[in-house]
Amino acid sequence: MRRDDHIRQAYHLDRPRGQARPQDLVWYASYMLRPLLSPTRIGTVELKNRIAMAPMGVEIVEADGSIREPVVAYYEERARGGAGLLITENTAACYPRGANTANEIAVSDDRYLPGLRALTAAVHRHDAKIAIQLAHHGKVGRFDTREGRPLLMPSEPRQKGFPSGPLDLTIEEMTLMGKAAGGQPTIHVATAADIEALIDDFADAALRARRAGFDAVEIHAAHGYIFSEFLSPAWNFRNDAWGGSVENRSRLLCDTIRACKDRAGADFTVWCRIDAAEFGVENGICLEDAQSTAELAAAAGADAIHVSAYANPIGAGFTLGPIVHAESGYVDFAAAVKERVDVPVIAVGRIEPEAGDRIIAEGKADVVSMGRKLLADPELPAKLATSRPQDVRPCIYCYVCVAQPFFDRRVRCAVNPVTGLELERAAATRTRSSAPRRVLIVGGGPAGMEAARVAALRGHEVALYEKSAQLGGTLRFAALVYEPNERLLRWYEEQMRTLPIDVHTDCEADAETIRAWRADVVIAAAGARRVRPDVPGADRDHVFDGNDLRALLTGQDSESASGKLSLTGRLAVAAGRLTGIAADPARLREASRAYMPVGKRCVVIGGGLVGAELADFLAERGREVVVLEEGPVLAAEMAHPRRWRVLHELREAGVRLVSDARVLDIGEDTVRFQVHDRPDGEPVEETIPADTVVLATGLASNDEAAHALEASGIPVLRVGDVGGVGYIEGAIHDGFRAALEL
Repeated sequence: MRRDDHIRQAYHLDRPRGQARPQDLVWYASYMLRPLLSPTRIGTVELKNRIAMAPMGVEIVEADGSIREPVVAYYEERARGGAGLLITENTAACYPRGANTANEIAVSDDRYLPGLRALTAAVHRHDAKIAIQLAHHGKVGRFDTREGRPLLMPSEPRQKGFPSGPLDLTIEEMTLMGKAAGGQPTIHVATAADIEALIDDFADAALRARRAGFDAVEIHAAHGYIFSEFLSPAWNFRNDAWGGSVENRSRLLCDTIRACKDRAGADFTVWCRIDAAEFGVENGICLEDAQSTAELAAAAGADAIHVSAYANPIGAGFTLGPIVHAESGYVDFAAAVKERVDVPVIAVGRIEPEAGDRIIAEGKADVVSMGRKLLADPELPAKLATSRPQDVRPCIYCYVCVAQPFFDRRVRCAVNPVTGLELERAAATRTRSSAPRRVLIVGGGPAGMEAARVAALRGHEVALYEKSAQLGGTLRFAALVYEPNERLLRWYEEQMRTLPIDVHTDCEADAETIRAWRADVVIAAAGARRVRPDVPGADRDHVFDGNDLRALLTGQDSESASGKLSLTGRLAVAAGRLTGIAADPARLREASRAYMPVGKRCVVIGGGLVGAELADFLAERGREVVVLEEGPVLAAEMAHPRRWRVLHELREAGVRLVSDARVLDIGEDTVRFQVHDRPDGEPVEETIPADTVVLATGLASNDEAAHALEASGIPVLRVGDVGGVGYIEGAIHDGFRAALEL
């Protein structure tokens, strides 16, 4: 009998249709939402739930590989949040050899034990388990190159591994990446003695991990590191016992698993992480190889298989693997591996909690590994366990977090200002102020809402005034063009409803309002202002700036915007406003596929973050789009991994992207511009057709409202775009800091 059948009988749901009691249906529905929270076991390790924190490079470790209080605080915050299992970031088993950076956890010597023990003790205080991920970075061991050591590889490489096409990187980014890379690497092909030494180092590391209190070891055999290089026929060309057949290519991994078990004890839990695919790599790892490797690893003693994937880390391939952009992108890989092994399988790859429940219930995997989500909200498991999914702060998949290791920078999160700064900030957000104040916040965008949220949590009396009819500010428009932003908007709206915050919409605060409310301090979060570019023709009726488009698409009144529309367009906008569609990003996103008040041929002037997202939105709705960007790189405000993905998808959709472009004028149905990227320095002029022109430029800081509010005589704190354009991340972090400093 299947597990679900047992549950149905227990709750009397096997009765004839319509005869199940209402309370039975409620119990069953509640149970069916809980597979992710049910206990399980990996090897000898008992887990209280099936949520694992995925290993992610965070670079908080000291430059000698040792763990100090900031690292402990980072992991303890995730353990406190309720995850059943934490898997550490890359840990250099042979540190400093084989490390990717100096700021990587080391476990190669007993001198690291005090910090390692402090880490495991902190995690265990919260009834969570912790596994250490042991790695040797092989061909991507940047720290070896920086310190003058050759890179250890199975064979001399036959491919350069560098992408073709535009890099889509700024000069600053390329400079920082070059500095992190450490220079031109040299290669050392592993000898039999090197292989035996490597196995021995991992076995020693496993024993030391057990002595430090870790519950398990994960051997990192994925993502282009040394074990995956041996596993991959694209990198392993050996003709000895370590190359050729999948059995030989898996030998290093299997022998290492056995050695770790022998050294640390047969009862010590050891598993491996493998790639199910190497995307875009000729003759790379394929699923069939991965299934065979998983079988061999399990036979060698692996207690679980963690299934990931990989692609070239420069360019859009990075968002195929190892950081997958598609939701549940590797779940089918995990399910295919699970069909071939009898040990638990860990699935990873942008898995939402609801999908995680289905994956567990359907038997596609046994544990779900979450990385970015637990950066955005470490309390996600606890909130699910207490039936508060609406309180889970969503990840918006902006890739800010995973961009930082490219530059050897510590992790940060766009939506969670505490991430990476837990030691300084985590306790403060849970501590009520000893001197509560009356705080009036002007502006209901992300900066204002974050300031209101944190101030309320800390016990201040908070009022928030938003001059428009809806909260969100620019986030509401961003929610329309990029769905993950809508999740963030909904979360903030929920926090404004449930926390003790006096919210006033459609109400503009002035000095009289502030004095009447008896505010002790004012936080000005009025958002950016938009400056229309000085381009001939910018005032034509078919030219919309960001404010115009936002007003039309989100249902906000704007005579200047609606006056540019045809009668049909005005009627459609009015209907959207009356039916409430315009106020709901999800409904409007769907309705806009049928009708939008823009022409067939669209030119977007300004290829920054806003322009790129808008171009994607328009292209998805069948418009022919050209983006003109004055700078050398489009979407430079995006974290570069997301930029890679967005620009790749725009090109795939046929959007023309023009950098180094200066607009000369906007005609009745054309746009004339010059391109300044020729080697000889001579610009090339071009005229293109345009039914609709969108000005996605001209965002500027907006200090006018703050100056006016200061007339009240009450101290005014400036946050968000009042002090300078910072987009969602800058706005949220500014609002957080202001509330924390009250």
